Amino acid sequence: MITSDVGPEELVTYLSRTGWTRTRAGALAELWQASDDTEISVLVPRHAEAEDFKRTLGVFTSEVARYERRKPEDVHRDIARQFLDVTDLRAADDDITESTISLQAGMSLFNSANRLMVSAAAATIQRQGYYGRSMPKAAHAHARRLRLGQTRPGSYVIPIISSARFGYPIQTEEKVPRLHVESEESYFDRRVLATLSRSLETLAEMTMIRELAPSRDEVIDSVDEGVSTELCRAVLEVIGAGGISAFDVSFKWATASPSPGNLRDQIKFTQEQATLIEEVGEELKGVEKPSETVLYGVIRKMSLRKNEQIGRVTLETLIAGRPRSVSFDLDLDTYRRAARYHGERRRVVVTGILDTPPGRPATMKVKGFGPDRSVLTLDEVEQL
Repeated sequence: MITSDVGPEELVTYLSRTGWTRTRAGALAELWQASDDTEISVLVPRHAEAEDFKRTLGVFTSEVARYERRKPEDVHRDIARQFLDVTDLRAADDDITESTISLQAGMSLFNSANRLMVSAAAATIQRQGYYGRSMPKAAHAHARRLRLGQTRPGSYVIPIISSARFGYPIQTEEKVPRLHVESEESYFDRRVLATLSRSLETLAEMTMIRELAPSRDEVIDSVDEGVSTELCRAVLEVIGAGGISAFDVSFKWATASPSPGNLRDQIKFTQEQATLIEEVGEELKGVEKPSETVLYGVIRKMSLRKNEQIGRVTLETLIAGRPRSVSFDLDLDTYRRAARYHGERRRVVVTGILDTPPGRPATMKVKGFGPDRSVLTLDEVEQL
């Protein structure tokens, strides 16, 4: 469950990140010291179920706030949100005043929030231009787990809160990474946001005001980045209904978890793009392109025969929540990139047509291959 509850782990993580040092540890509590003043220390309770935990937490927050010269409520908020990603949906219009919005525009914004997250979750599982009734059940289940924060002053903002508390792979004695179901599933929320960022960026670039509408090839290629009819409808829910002149989506990554790389932190849309976005969405409905499965995992085996231009790669991944090995062929250039990711022990993402015949090894005809930029390399994980 996604919560902003504060326990011992959150307290220790916050102190570690802000330069404090543990000086003493006991069965019930730990003593931490400020790095720049040996006279300042705080007591960290180790058991959240203790009767006096809430009182001790209040003392802890007040002492840290006094040291940082901030309000205790601000310190508590930062501690509570360390392992949470926040996606802000912001509506802008001259009609939005004193943090209020018209009922119709507000309903559109809230509906869009659900549609965006469902479409991004679906594309994280399976690339498809139009889902219709084939929307993965897991995509709806993901949206139901998310939380909404309170709107903030200024332009009307809806914060969507998701988990960024990650598990890590099991290491064998030979320090070879092996996937673990719980650790991999803990990354799903972050991977959905990474998909959302890439798909919105692609859609925004395709529909910027320009002389020509995006070509059919551009529209088809956008599916590889997670764009779908459902994503287009989610954006149109806001800027296409009138009452909102601009709409942007911003990502604030959890401060205590590794942040994704090469992703836009903010994507903007205006009413002027609505017509093109509608055209893209309609064209995607008619695209005859097979659904492509998306797999995340680590490379376990690689083989390339002398003078061959095609290499064989075996990926350890999860299929239907269970560890599974999937083999596929890569051209020489892509194989060399895969070899580099394998050496870096980096997680990768592979899209393509998956074949899982009963009782036989799983294979994939690969369409896309690259590093999983929503997470760190495994070497970097070890250094956390």
